[in-house]
Amino acid sequence: MKNILLIGFVCLLMFSCKTKKEIIFAESKFITDSIYSIYLKEYRKHNVYLPKDFSLNKNYPIIFATDGGTSITDKKTELDSLINKKIIKPIILIASFSNNKIADSTSTTLGNGKKVYLNYRNFEYVDRKPIREEDSLIVDRFNNHKSYFMNELITKIEKTYNQKGKKQNRYFYGVSNGAGFGISLLNSNPELIGTYFCFSTFGGDVQTNVWNKKTIYPNLFLRYGSEEPFFLKEEAEHLNSKYAESNSIIDAKQFKGGHSNKYWKNEFIEIICMVMKIK
Repeated sequence: MKNILLIGFVCLLMFSCKTKKEIIFAESKFITDSIYSIYLKEYRKHNVYLPKDFSLNKNYPIIFATDGGTSITDKKTELDSLINKKIIKPIILIASFSNNKIADSTSTTLGNGKKVYLNYRNFEYVDRKPIREEDSLIVDRFNNHKSYFMNELITKIEKTYNQKGKKQNRYFYGVSNGAGFGISLLNSNPELIGTYFCFSTFGGDVQTNVWNKKTIYPNLFLRYGSEEPFFLKEEAEHLNSKYAESNSIIDAKQFKGGHSNKYWKNEFIEIICMVMKIK
């Protein structure tokens, strides 16, 4: 009798563990979470989108994005629609918040005489290489943020949601300075993420970075606006030439419009419909 009870208990335990690993959410979820970053010495928030019928037993493409918060909140409705209509496969979206506290004042002034102030985001996404003594808190901000993104955010997300963590399942999405951070990341760590979506890229050291002809760089979908500064087109041409030299894949195009989320939103939908389509 004791043996029968023991066997029954073990079976119940196994069933319970299996159930916990099955479907977590019957509907999609969009939440805000945070982790403590050793590199940045602060808590950093991030948005998490999990698709309908998400299961820890399945592996999903994961888009790691910059600028979490208001610029990302509309993505739930868009992704729900595309997934429910079976236009794209179910995906996970992670959007890391930036630190928008004021970090520095520049020598630039506006027409009214007020100084231009930069926040920590400017130093996290763009390698401005500050060297003044009074800039001690932001001297290593770019490299520390990169380490946070690579070694803490990506690692924590894949562990939490039981994902395999392969390059081909990782995607990056960024706009403006956030896209500049993406270009810097794909240049310095081409082995990390398989595909990048970079829109209206400000920063990234596109023309000063070293591009190795023997390196196969991640797939890059680059977009810039017809009403944006001309240097974006020049940088797109530069990237086209460098990608051609290394036989890497790039899709660089100009959209009609300027530096605004309403244009980036359309480009994002168009690209994920192409990249994440159900075959």
